[in-house]
Amino acid sequence: MQYRQPKNGLFCEEPFRLFFPIGAVLALLGVSLWPLYYAGILTEYPAIWHARLMIEGFLASFIIGFLGTAGPRITSAPHFSRAEVLVLLTLDLLAAGLHCGGSHRVADFLFALCLAAFAFILGQRFVQRADSPPPNFVLVALGLLNGVIGALLLALYQNELYTAPYRIGACLLEQGFVLLPILGVGPYLLARLLDISRADALPEARVLPPGWMPRAGFALTIGLTIDATFVAETFGWSTSAAWLRASAVLIYLAARMPRRGRSFLGDSMRAGLAAIVLGLVAEAAWPLYRIGALHILFISGFSFIVLTVSIRVIFGHSGNAHLFEKRLPFFIVAAVLVFLAMFSRYVADIAPAARTIHLVAAAFCWIAALVIWMVKVLPKVTAPDCSRGR
Repeated sequence: MQYRQPKNGLFCEEPFRLFFPIGAVLALLGVSLWPLYYAGILTEYPAIWHARLMIEGFLASFIIGFLGTAGPRITSAPHFSRAEVLVLLTLDLLAAGLHCGGSHRVADFLFALCLAAFAFILGQRFVQRADSPPPNFVLVALGLLNGVIGALLLALYQNELYTAPYRIGACLLEQGFVLLPILGVGPYLLARLLDISRADALPEARVLPPGWMPRAGFALTIGLTIDATFVAETFGWSTSAAWLRASAVLIYLAARMPRRGRSFLGDSMRAGLAAIVLGLVAEAAWPLYRIGALHILFISGFSFIVLTVSIRVIFGHSGNAHLFEKRLPFFIVAAVLVFLAMFSRYVADIAPAARTIHLVAAAFCWIAALVIWMVKVLPKVTAPDCSRGR
């Protein structure tokens, strides 16, 4: 008899099945704002809408979906309850809807509440754990704290865009909230994408094993250094802070990321991590084009890594693990489009005479990449991995 798991239980045990599709739809909406604006359909400049939908909508939904699925499994703790999933889903959608309606202050408050609730739920699982999480996961906790504080600062100083608190809030939310969890999860996840075991892996135990605290301390030091650079650049140390941030990330990646092993998705994630470093270095080297450099970080770094990891999660939890053991032609096409989108968006800042056409081209390339990903990957999001229930 074929195993069938109740869908409500499946969504609670694996929240990515709800949050990944929602995040993809919000991403399409967030990027489509630019073609709609330049076509004259939207009359208000959509910079804030775009930023919020991409960070609080797209990337946050994927972060919640991934950590909500992986967190309880890694710690051998109970999965999320139906009530917890519904609370997070409601707050996530309400915040996105309010941003679409232009009520950014209320939406930012709700998003901060959503992240705080999510952090509380994960904290409960940490207390109930049978196994300890990897030490680098302290960066996940710090990233969630970045998101809560950043969203609150943006809400409180919504009408004071150029003040220090607003700028710090923007950096914490738009960069720290995503960058730190990627760094925290990266060593754990990349080893699995490469299908290798690490010689320095710590034993599974509820009590923090020997060696856990020093590694966690190193990761926390890197994370706090990155956060300190956001504050420093707000008070005039922008170039020094940018170089320090790039150096901190590079040191962490060199120290903690696996160097051996090859796989298609593993190499894809490495390309995304390299793009993160490239974006941070470009920001430090050419501060006049800071916004373009940040889009190297956002487009070919954050979003490309999210799409890569999501393939592993969805295929692996739907009985299609064999598919990511080889090259995926559709994802090669999507990757080319993502990197074309990044290039076009960067050129938009350094060639102002052609800015509009490059912004629209970047949007269409990114939308095309996401649509390809959605068509080839999302249909499997509702399929349970039957072999696990036999």
